[in-house]
Amino acid sequence: MANRPVGYGFTAETTKRIDDKYDAESEREAIDWINAVLGGQEVSYGKDNVQHALKDGVILCKVMNILQPGIIGKIHPAESNSFKKMENIANFLTAAEKYGCHRGDLFQSVYLTDGQNMPAVIGGIHAIGRKAQTNGFKGPLLGPKESSANPREFSEEQLLHGRVHGY
Repeated sequence: MANRPVGYGFTAETTKRIDDKYDAESEREAIDWINAVLGGQEVSYGKDNVQHALKDGVILCKVMNILQPGIIGKIHPAESNSFKKMENIANFLTAAEKYGCHRGDLFQSVYLTDGQNMPAVIGGIHAIGRKAQTNGFKGPLLGPKESSANPREFSEEQLLHGRVHGY
């Protein structure tokens, strides 16, 4: 019985699908950005290393406070109990939304604390990096610039001219 796999059926399939979405290049970009923002080698590469370094929320809170000073008032130390660590992550996610990130671009606390969905965590870091560019952050860049609305207004004559004949 010692050689039994951890998950069966639907759970195993779901876990495999999530793990298959993990992109080492996206991870490298996100980790390089975090380290550059913080000015040191805070996080090392590898899914397990990233999860271990970020799961207490301290590094993420520090990044948010650099992007927008004072956005997170209290950061609990890494040695705190698990509830305080989860509060750090929740404070980070709340601050990211206040900073302008869409909730759908971020992740749930449990994805990071339990390592359930690390691709979503990396995606959330990328979302914050994109928003930092939009908000005028002068530090290192992460990913492409976030798109913005480009509304166009046409006169009635232009609209009629652009119609396909017969419709």
